[in-house]
Amino acid sequence: MIIRNSNYSNVLAFFATSLRSFRETLQYSRILIIILLFTLQSQAQETQTWAKENIQFSGYVKYLNTSTFQDLDAILNDNLLHNRLNLKVYLNNNFTTVIEVRNRAFWGNSVQVIPDYATLIDEDIQDIDLSVNLVAKPAFLVHSKIDRLFVNYYSDKWNITLGRQRINWGKNLAWNPNDLFNAYSFFDFDYEERPGADALRIQYYTSGNSSIETAINYTEKWKENTLALKYNFHKYNYDFQILAAKYIQDYTLGLGWEGAVKNIGIKGEFSYFIPQENTDEKDNSLVGAISFDYYFKNGIATNLGTLYNSAGVTDRNTIELDDFTNFQQSAKNLMPNRWSFFGQLSKPLTPAINTSFSGIYAYELQGVYLIPQVSYSIAQNWDFDLLAQVFYGKQEDSFDNIANSIFLWFRWSF
Repeated sequence: MIIRNSNYSNVLAFFATSLRSFRETLQYSRILIIILLFTLQSQAQETQTWAKENIQFSGYVKYLNTSTFQDLDAILNDNLLHNRLNLKVYLNNNFTTVIEVRNRAFWGNSVQVIPDYATLIDEDIQDIDLSVNLVAKPAFLVHSKIDRLFVNYYSDKWNITLGRQRINWGKNLAWNPNDLFNAYSFFDFDYEERPGADALRIQYYTSGNSSIETAINYTEKWKENTLALKYNFHKYNYDFQILAAKYIQDYTLGLGWEGAVKNIGIKGEFSYFIPQENTDEKDNSLVGAISFDYYFKNGIATNLGTLYNSAGVTDRNTIELDDFTNFQQSAKNLMPNRWSFFGQLSKPLTPAINTSFSGIYAYELQGVYLIPQVSYSIAQNWDFDLLAQVFYGKQEDSFDNIANSIFLWFRWSF
């Protein structure tokens, strides 16, 4: 085959043009790839920066060992591994969303001995069930629950929260008659976050020292829910709150305050409950709590308080000592008896070691609950606690030790 010079030149020109076009295409592709990679890298950096500035993740892992006994003839031993995961996302300057999960693993004598133990561990029962038993064996139980799940809107005047949240209206340390949505037990020291409620909460700040707040929680039956309105204001160096509510099946009026006389802090709250379906004033009840706190120069802090429940029992023969701790607690029924008294002393021994001693006396029950505690901060995110709960009560003509529990508590926070 003979290729003429003109044809040969055309072929070379064709290949040269094609090669040049390929090189230009490759060059453009390189430029596009570089631009794309730079864009992705910039977006990734922006995403990482946004996540770092707007997403907060924290939690802890705790181990709790409990030894329960009356005498040393028999000792029940229980173990609890407790993990909490907290996620908060700041969507923008006004919106925040929060989800917090509580995971607990139980094993020991109580799991094996107490019937239906799996149904007893969920202290905070909601009509919207966000809990599950991941493992339910006769000797081992794993329970997981979402106890915070809400969206919050915030501006200069408004604060609106929808979802499972903590609505804390209480003032006192031990008992809170104004805490209509989230009553809790002082004995439950391992749940420092406290229970939450599925609710809508709206706060409007009328000024720097006053606000109007309303909240309603979700229940499947209207008569079982709570709808409340609260007004907060500051007067005479005191913070006051006045509330009116439909509390489950009662109408409720409440008053709370917080302030000081010289160096003595004073907190108080009262709630008056009127049954909706009964007009007999004898069925109305008053629950009130007052506390005083004072800090001495040597570092000792004191807190003294009292609780009055007009519907509480006054005859010790009509109630068992077990009802002192095993009763359905609510804002209307913080203690099963009429008069109760609380006291606490605490003092840091070193920057890392703190001690406290708490006590509750149920007058009509003639029962005493003592709680000594020592806390040691091992490191910045490592803590150790040793505490006990000791219960004395009158049985017939003698005042005896009824039950004792000793707790060893380790916590690692992240």
